Amino acid sequence: MWADLGSILLGTLLLMLGTDSLSHGVSGLLARNSDEAYPAALGGTVVAAVLAPLAILVAALAMAQPDLALGGLVGAALAQLALLLGLAALVAPLMVRPQALNWINPALPVAVVLAWVLGLDHAYSRVDGGLLVTAFVAVIVLLLRFAVRERAAVRSLFEPAPTRFGLPMLLLRLLVGAVLAGLGAWRLVVGSVDLAQMLVLNPLIAGLLVLGPASALGGLPTALFAARRGRGDFAIGQGLFGALACVLLLLGVLALCQPLAVPASLLRIEWPVVCALAVAVYPMMRSDGALSAREGGVLLGSYALFVLAEIWLTRL
Repeated sequence: MWADLGSILLGTLLLMLGTDSLSHGVSGLLARNSDEAYPAALGGTVVAAVLAPLAILVAALAMAQPDLALGGLVGAALAQLALLLGLAALVAPLMVRPQALNWINPALPVAVVLAWVLGLDHAYSRVDGGLLVTAFVAVIVLLLRFAVRERAAVRSLFEPAPTRFGLPMLLLRLLVGAVLAGLGAWRLVVGSVDLAQMLVLNPLIAGLLVLGPASALGGLPTALFAARRGRGDFAIGQGLFGALACVLLLLGVLALCQPLAVPASLLRIEWPVVCALAVAVYPMMRSDGALSAREGGVLLGSYALFVLAEIWLTRL
């Protein structure tokens, strides 16, 4: 058991290092081709939001663990909203400046409801996967339209992005980041499978409670760095976009690769909890234009209660 926990901790650390290296590499490459900080920061945020759950998904599929991958994606969506945003808000209030964030937040509960409805027949087919991916593409098109409209408005909010590294160093960061993220995801999946077998856990639960938070922690350094530099809107964007990508894009890709059986508990408990959190974040952001430390504490407390409830239910 201790070896499995060590593998999980090592995998999480490698995933954090890999995600950080890749996100900085991408933002650095974008900064070389632009005098504005906004595109560079946006690119790094997208990588930080999607890379960790994507790497874990690939590793789980490579090891023929689709149920573990499903639990990991649902758990990642939940952890992105509660764990990542909660911890980032404790560092500094997360200001909501780009108006695109006010649109992506209500889109998230709709995405969760779509995933829930498609699973009512207790299966995710390849057709369902195609619908989820199509919905994600539609959301991205709308978000890009918002981003283009806002580009001039938000330009003054960010300092010009400095380019500290040359092209060879940036490419090296991309390579090192990809290797570390891949190794970290592999160690996480191996440790989760072994731990689930030892504790007689359902793979879905193991994915929810192990791979989910690990996915969120993979992008945590990027979110904390953004919060400390007064770019809390990118931390919020990372959490919301990461959850949206897990629910639509990555779940859709998983269903396209491997049709899935949907456990009843996912429809009764986990999807409703993710939807409730997505709905709860919206008034937090809209009330005073920021996600405060107190609200971050509420999110963390909610996540802790969810984890305790899942552990209790597995023992019934």
